[in-house]
Amino acid sequence: MVEYNSAWFGLELFLIFTAFYLKRVKKNDVHFFLISAVVYVVYMFFRFKLNNLSNDYLISDIFYFFKFLFTSYLFCLILKEKALYYLVKVVSHLALVSLVFYSIQLYGNGVIVKAIGTAFESITVDDESFRYTNFIFFTFDDIHYYRNSGFCWEPGAFGSFLTLALLFNFLINDFKLNKEALIITLAILTTVSTTAYLGVFLLFFLRYRVLNNGSNIVIVIFAVVFAIAIPNVPFLGEKIVEIYDQDIQDLKELEQLSVYYEDVKRQIPLNRFASVIFLYEQFDWKLFLGVSNQYDQFYIDEYNVNISNGIMDFITKFGLVGLVVLLYRFGKLCKVYLKKTEYVFYAILILLTLSFGEPILMLPISVIFLFLPTFKNQDFSLLSSKYQKYLEFQRANN
Repeated sequence: MVEYNSAWFGLELFLIFTAFYLKRVKKNDVHFFLISAVVYVVYMFFRFKLNNLSNDYLISDIFYFFKFLFTSYLFCLILKEKALYYLVKVVSHLALVSLVFYSIQLYGNGVIVKAIGTAFESITVDDESFRYTNFIFFTFDDIHYYRNSGFCWEPGAFGSFLTLALLFNFLINDFKLNKEALIITLAILTTVSTTAYLGVFLLFFLRYRVLNNGSNIVIVIFAVVFAIAIPNVPFLGEKIVEIYDQDIQDLKELEQLSVYYEDVKRQIPLNRFASVIFLYEQFDWKLFLGVSNQYDQFYIDEYNVNISNGIMDFITKFGLVGLVVLLYRFGKLCKVYLKKTEYVFYAILILLTLSFGEPILMLPISVIFLFLPTFKNQDFSLLSSKYQKYLEFQRANN
């Protein structure tokens, strides 16, 4: 569905109808959206002229606004104060579903779930892959036969979505280990994702700081445990070092790899560190304002590479300026729940850790951070009486 603009616009028409039908739209909401749209368009036109690009790049940036940004805005407009609450509910439910299918996947190296996925694709869209199958709520890949990909395209991405949902759950529930937290945490463990594990470690450290205000001794213990774990846990220290060494080697042999991957009709899979170095070498100072949403067209003919660093991907799309704006808005949202700047810093560090691996910053689950801080400041008049009392109680306690 992502490939079809008609699917996006059909969803947006449905959301617009829903927003008006439920009387969620206020005059201030329209003003806020128009101001946001003007700022975005001016920014895109300015760097379009600065980078001297063809019209295709500007059109791609405008389409990104109407597909990702507008959809995210409508989501926030309809749910407002309840946005994080429902995100946690949906992700926790899908995490539970993933655990069921993951348990089936472990039997016979995924033969059963692959058969289900293949049967499903026969009546929807067949990606013609011999190792990858998907049936909306669950994904299976032969390469990751022992890892849980859930509803995402691979385990690392699923782990990032889950960790963000766990952070949201902690924020709106005073960091309680409730049922949703336990389900999501268990699902994260099944992803065996380095970035997700590091993000969860930081998240539980944040939880400790918030609930106990943290003594210096315990902070030192956390640091020592973390320092010992990195070189001794295989999927942390060894994996990171191996990835870095392999990335440097791949960059040195990029021309040879390009010939090979062209023959097999695949993209060169640049890993985390190689992606950063490659994009910096390609665009240098242009990364300050970004290049374009379809920046890969600059080098695709010469090097058909696949970028796998979400931070660098976002910077190349929207610039260091865009990243700072997104992180600022995310921090402002977290500040509603976390009263200390130190805690907000940890939350931002968690987001950066997760996005170092997967390109989640440009997806709606992150783009909503641009809009949610504004809606968090609105009154409770459109909320259910039950949820309104809950929020008033929360604020009273804070």
